Amino acid sequence: MFVGRLQARKRIDSLIRACAEIESKPKLVIVGDGPEKESLISLAKEIYSSTEFIGAKHGVELKAYFEKADLFVLPGTGGLAVQEAMSYGLPVIVAKGDGTQDDLVREKNGWQIEPENYEALVFTIKEALSDVKRLRTMGQESFRIVSEEINIQKMAEVFIEALNS
Repeated sequence: MFVGRLQARKRIDSLIRACAEIESKPKLVIVGDGPEKESLISLAKEIYSSTEFIGAKHGVELKAYFEKADLFVLPGTGGLAVQEAMSYGLPVIVAKGDGTQDDLVREKNGWQIEPENYEALVFTIKEALSDVKRLRTMGQESFRIVSEEINIQKMAEVFIEALNS
């Protein structure tokens, strides 16, 4: 599953190409809208016609899609949807960026891959989907991280502590 703005920097084209290479033919759901939508739909029709484009969804509209997913993949830059996916107990694959995801995405709940490394994307998706039990365990860890460590409540506590000191 991918959720986000459909723009080139998100590298959704690489995700479609990667899924097309995977023998098990995973169901790919893309939620979002943006300037690359038509070119991505055309690409999917050519190489991976089972790709499902949902369109833009927000808030509670996303719940059903996150709950059906096994894995969240962000092959390019971005980030807000990563924490949301984790709040639904999903393991994540993200491209390394500016370091802001280092605290969120760890070995126990996901994978960080080099940006623009297509082979790493394909390999990591295959590895992730090869063990459903491990995916579930990693998803539980994602949920724990956003529930207990990295969330708005913890951020507010740090601000209050800083203001009081």
